Amino acid sequence: MKHTYLQAIGLLLPSLISPVSASSGQYQLSLSNNTPTLTAFTNGILVTKPGKLAKNRVLVVEGNVITAISDAIPKGAKVIDLKGQYVYAGFIDSYAQYGLDWDYGYSEDKSPQYTVERYGTRYKNTAVHSDMIWADHFSPDSEDAKTWLNNGFTSVHSAWQDGIFQGQGFVTSLAQGDGASLIYKSQSGPWLSFNKGSSQQEYPTSVMGSIALIRQVLAEGQWYKQQFGKPLLPSEQSLLPLTNFDQQAAFFKGSHPDDIIRAAHLLDNNHAIFVGSGLEFERIAQLKQLNSKLILPLSFAKKPEITSVYDPQELTLANMRHWERSPSNIATVANNDIPFALTMDGIDGEDFWPRLNKAMRYGLSGADALAALTTTPAQFLGLESELGQLAPGYRADLVISNGDLFAGGTLVATVLQGQWHNIGDSQYQRYSGEWQLRWFDNSRVLTLTEKDGKLTGKLGVDDDAITLQQLNSHTTELSFQLPATTFGRQDNATVTLVPYGQQLQGSVLLANGESWSLTAEKTKPQQHELATVEPINFVSKQTFPNVAYGHSTLPQAQNMLIRNATVWTSTEQGNLANTDVLVRHGKIDKIGSNLKLPSGYQLIDGSGKHLTAGIIDEHSHIAIHGGVNEFSDNNTAEVRIGDVLEPSDIAIYRSLAGGVTSAQLLHGSANPIGGQAQVIKLRWGQDAQGLAFTAAPPSIKFALGENVKQSNWGDNYNIRYPQTRMGVEAMLRDGFQQASNYQHELTAWDGLSRRQQRRTIAPKPDLRLQTVLEVLNSERHIHIHSYVHTEMLMMLGLADELGFKVQTFTHSLEGYKLASEMAAAGTSAATFADWWAYKFEVYDAIPQNACVMTEQGVLTSIHSDSNDLIRRLNQEAAKSIMYCGMSEQQAWQMVTINPAKQLKVDHLVGSIEAGKQADLVLWSANPLSVYARAEITWIDGARYFSIEQDQQRRRAINQERQQLIAKLLQDDSPAEDGEQLTPLPASTWHCDTVGQHSHQSHSHQQH
Repeated sequence: MKHTYLQAIGLLLPSLISPVSASSGQYQLSLSNNTPTLTAFTNGILVTKPGKLAKNRVLVVEGNVITAISDAIPKGAKVIDLKGQYVYAGFIDSYAQYGLDWDYGYSEDKSPQYTVERYGTRYKNTAVHSDMIWADHFSPDSEDAKTWLNNGFTSVHSAWQDGIFQGQGFVTSLAQGDGASLIYKSQSGPWLSFNKGSSQQEYPTSVMGSIALIRQVLAEGQWYKQQFGKPLLPSEQSLLPLTNFDQQAAFFKGSHPDDIIRAAHLLDNNHAIFVGSGLEFERIAQLKQLNSKLILPLSFAKKPEITSVYDPQELTLANMRHWERSPSNIATVANNDIPFALTMDGIDGEDFWPRLNKAMRYGLSGADALAALTTTPAQFLGLESELGQLAPGYRADLVISNGDLFAGGTLVATVLQGQWHNIGDSQYQRYSGEWQLRWFDNSRVLTLTEKDGKLTGKLGVDDDAITLQQLNSHTTELSFQLPATTFGRQDNATVTLVPYGQQLQGSVLLANGESWSLTAEKTKPQQHELATVEPINFVSKQTFPNVAYGHSTLPQAQNMLIRNATVWTSTEQGNLANTDVLVRHGKIDKIGSNLKLPSGYQLIDGSGKHLTAGIIDEHSHIAIHGGVNEFSDNNTAEVRIGDVLEPSDIAIYRSLAGGVTSAQLLHGSANPIGGQAQVIKLRWGQDAQGLAFTAAPPSIKFALGENVKQSNWGDNYNIRYPQTRMGVEAMLRDGFQQASNYQHELTAWDGLSRRQQRRTIAPKPDLRLQTVLEVLNSERHIHIHSYVHTEMLMMLGLADELGFKVQTFTHSLEGYKLASEMAAAGTSAATFADWWAYKFEVYDAIPQNACVMTEQGVLTSIHSDSNDLIRRLNQEAAKSIMYCGMSEQQAWQMVTINPAKQLKVDHLVGSIEAGKQADLVLWSANPLSVYARAEITWIDGARYFSIEQDQQRRRAINQERQQLIAKLLQDDSPAEDGEQLTPLPASTWHCDTVGQHSHQSHSHQQH
């Protein structure tokens, strides 16, 4: 027999009645409570599910289950006359932290902790808590529950929000009683984030490190599943819950608006559910394409403050756009048919209904709002046959209201687990409406109006009405100021009123100390406006990316003829005067003189101008989110820059203005074996996937020198190996040996028969060693941060010994000392034109370095390693002409075809040749001149930058800013309303930047 907890008598009394069930596992200490539990709710308007009403029907509840919606009252049932009130299924919060109080007890020691002692058979990283079953630690909290109950929620999805793998969530009723009897689902699925929380272990220190850790742990979980049934399988309690990860709903919350996109590509998107940021409207096409399922907070961008004449100059366009448009975020998601639920996460409970009403005024329908609180979260949680609807067989978790909640109605009560929770008037409901204010023989109409959780008021009617000033409302007191002339006196008067029964009673105080009593009686409740869609007149634009200088529409490839330009081919042909270039379908089709203009092609006049291949930067750190270094371990080969591309970095646009079309984004130089690089095309306006230069083969960043031995990190960082330059060689050799040993294990396993494999534990996947193995097998090219020639010689010798090739020494400021050795090894060099003396290990740099290496047969390029220098690489290339007489052709090749060869994409880009991709730049003058400007920059034949468009954008941005500032100045909402949604601008990274790691909500960057 199923035991239930809803007691009819509890519905009739304000007290809570919840008898102990036999299923709780506790012995009864008194007589059993066999009070009949059959209850009939009559004369209510039943909202059985979104968009469907049942009037004049009887809702029959037995215990905690709806047994019928019928026309008759069952015999023996307790009858509750709702007198026209609305009844909804109880609301479900899909993402909460309720009924838990936990502390992992990690050390407060701030010194770096690279390894930790494993507790039992838990995972080796203390940010992984996948074995935590949070239902086992649940204890109901009556005070905390009121936050949800007062807003109509009857159940929540809860877990302790700490770590990258946070453990298994659970779904519980918000009723009070024995914890086990309240849980609706004990394991709802794993919770994840990119924030390592309270873990003090160094790894991971970056977002890409967090992603790599998730990828590694999931790979181990699948490995563990495949080993089931084999003898000698070790116990791995943290991996066991992940063996069926691909069959569970996984709940992910990020800290950046793009984290949903990153996580969607990492996780199985068919089962993953993502907590939003409030800015999903900016990424709606991507979210729709990914078939995303969302849990959306009612977070709206905080109103930017303007308190001085200088403030408007400091406001970013993105910040103002977010303030204006974020209230429409939920409606935009709904209108694009993306499944979503709503959560109170991130806002105060008292703001829930004002925020929801605001979202409905910005286009969210009441039916969609109700679905997001009932049917959709029930589906997300796998409880769609128990929760979210009023139907036979469903739990009798109910919300009762006066009027339609989604058209101005007010909450009355929630019913859950046999407990009736009355919802008292909020301070706004208590005060809002019309009152007759009386003092002596005088009376005036006092009108108090609530909107969006704020109270405003006036005294008097029509033209005689006086607006209340300094209006402050609290549960126990209301105060405001008026001109004292209202009372026949001078100066100002302060009125204070307190609720007393059905009245307000208080006093008025004048500036001279005079005071008298007054009272107010409510004559009419506030007539709430229906939550209908208001026509919203947005003055802001939406662009790609949605920041200043974003594209209104994404650039498309142009078929065009560039006529009569001086063409710098970057080939043996050199420069071709008065030459035409025909571009067709994003590729260079023909090069010649007097080419015919095909029908429909755009004609670009290149007379007096210079056309080059787009500049390519071998070493850049632009467009990277969440840390350029995973600076924890000495080998972090598993991390990927490609996981954390930041397409909204304005450095992309600025680089296009300098003629750059491609760049290799490198990991920093914090460890000897760093992370995997990502070559991008600077397709400003595209998402992260659109930036990736997918044809570029894989590469990785290694590093030598002072950074990797932590000599410039401070006194706390002195225990990680290596701490000396000679230790770097030993560490690299050991890393390659580990990878080689791993290869032998894999080979030995593959050589077993199927029968032997069924009884033998396979090698555990190791993404770090797999990546190093790719270097040994010449499947991944290495670019090595290097300055000192002795270390560079060491690396050449180690590579020769182990049978792989060093692709490029990057920086290589002492390359001139071993240029012949580099040339013999087939190793290329990327360098600065004339940087020197900025730290001890570069004191021997010379400005003739590029010339010497080039003369010795070393393929040489000039790189930036700077989001500023990248904008003028054309001028950096020209310096070698000045310093050492390099030819113009050779100088220009150092920023075009040479880096293309270093990145192994020279068959596609880097020169102007028929069949290559049309990455082109039209310059106003000789591109090696300091006076030359990049007038147009094309990528794949699409115009991503032009001076003409830039000037148009500047005017449009200025106009939009003025309109938004005017709207801000006219807006009377409090500045403290809302949340900080706009991400900080993309960070400026350097090779040696260490920081951006997250502990709980705190992150910081240090150098």
